[in-house]
Amino acid sequence: MPGDDGISTAAQMSNGISGFAAVFAEHTPDILVILGDRFDALPAALAAMPFSIPIAHISGGDVTEAVIDDAIRHCITKLSHIHFATNNDSANRILQLGEEPERVIVSGQPGLDALQDFTPKSRDQVATHLNLDPDLPITICTYHPESLTPERTKGDTQSFLKAAEQIDTQIVFTAPNTDPGSGAIREAILAKCEEFAKYVFWESLGQELYWHTLSIADCMVGNSSSGLNEAASFQLPVVNIGERQKGRPSSANVISCPSTIDNIVDAWRKALSSDFRKSLVDVINPYSKLNAVDCIIDTLASVQLGRSLLVKRFIDLSTLSDQDSR
Repeated sequence: MPGDDGISTAAQMSNGISGFAAVFAEHTPDILVILGDRFDALPAALAAMPFSIPIAHISGGDVTEAVIDDAIRHCITKLSHIHFATNNDSANRILQLGEEPERVIVSGQPGLDALQDFTPKSRDQVATHLNLDPDLPITICTYHPESLTPERTKGDTQSFLKAAEQIDTQIVFTAPNTDPGSGAIREAILAKCEEFAKYVFWESLGQELYWHTLSIADCMVGNSSSGLNEAASFQLPVVNIGERQKGRPSSANVISCPSTIDNIVDAWRKALSSDFRKSLVDVINPYSKLNAVDCIIDTLASVQLGRSLLVKRFIDLSTLSDQDSR
């Protein structure tokens, strides 16, 4: 649906529930697997309830304090019957929500498994494809609204873009998501790309080109979860702006800063410095766990369907023994 305001988002969620229900009535799955915390994921979970479809949820227990995704994620956790957490901290939060320990598996981030077989292309090849100069610094930027405070979106975006003008770097901008307020961000970025030849805009790089870009970029700037989930696997410096990702675990490659011009400029310059990049040689990605995909598939293949899976107990933390806690 057109529009990026609250009523458009709510209407899309409403349509999602009825649309998923129609599909489930025709093709009822044994298990519904849901990834993440976007507003288009919650309707799938809600629609599954009347059909008694068990739900396996990937990436529950994370925290992103400044966006509606946080509440959506926890809602999906309570609607779900199997939980694949990306890290121990997230698994602990799922337990705090009253879920049974035997239903919570720390699988790691499945999207990172494919990086084990990823072979990056040369900087010259990737830069040429992006219409950039391989001999000059390259920054990849993705900036989303902080959906709980949409009134700040325009001002924060301008601070981000004014800071960019003070940095000697080429920039690959990727499009913001469809949260309320994203239209203003898109318009501002497109205007900057018209003004500066060293800025390029891509609606979506796609997974393969995105990873190639991360492999040759000098830093990442914005507030995307990719800066915390994927960038560490490339030892890539990240400037994480504002509070959108507040609460997520991060590695030493991430420099978090407020949404003010001076703070963004200082963090960006630090991220582009050779000393900071050299310090990341041994950085460890907290979301990377070998064979996350196999862990998820094996669990789904072996789970016992039926009433015992659908009927959940609420576990009060005071009843958990030491060996049950993480």
